[in-house]
Amino acid sequence: MQITPAIIPTFHQSPRLLNVHAKMLSILDEKALIEQCLKRNRSAQKILFDTYFNKMMTICLRYLKSEYDALEVLNNAFLKIFAKINQYKSEGSFEAWIKRIVINSSIDFVRSNKSYRKNFIHTNEFHLYGEPGEENNSSDERFDAALDFSKEEIFEMVAKLPQATRIVFNMYVIDEFTHRQISENLKISEGTSKWHLSNARKILKEKINQAVVVKNKYSNHGE
Repeated sequence: MQITPAIIPTFHQSPRLLNVHAKMLSILDEKALIEQCLKRNRSAQKILFDTYFNKMMTICLRYLKSEYDALEVLNNAFLKIFAKINQYKSEGSFEAWIKRIVINSSIDFVRSNKSYRKNFIHTNEFHLYGEPGEENNSSDERFDAALDFSKEEIFEMVAKLPQATRIVFNMYVIDEFTHRQISENLKISEGTSKWHLSNARKILKEKINQAVVVKNKYSNHGE
């Protein structure tokens, strides 16, 4: 089966263009747009691509280390979406269906790419950060401290995690994979998955504590 290629847009999309496509989506309604995509209508495919571009690009960037890799994965994911759109049975959210394909495409890329895989096989996080400790009763304190930060600030901290650790954290915490599923998807042991999650929590705790100190310092100066 031949797939009509999706057009790769530039990363910085025009807000006006996105608004136009969002309005078109609301006018057409989701069902009509899907029907047009089933007919391989290029205009409908473009509207669908541009409408979900920013949200899905954000997902790709959570997993991948460069904008170039993220664009490649996103484009391939939409090729799959257009090829498999007949498999969407209107059960659950269409956006959630798209999101799952984008997540799986990102994971497939990580698993098949040597530059990503080597971070799990020959990881140097042990040397950089030492053995993560057991979770203790400081979890509630860490949660309370995190409430002082915006979602963007927290995601920025997550983005600075070591690559392999960030991928496991994204899969477990944000996309709700189990350690067994992470193990199967990334071809690593469940123990390795648990180590990276523990390491992520340890690093994020340190980053949050440091940021709290900085915030308090500026707050005290402002009084």
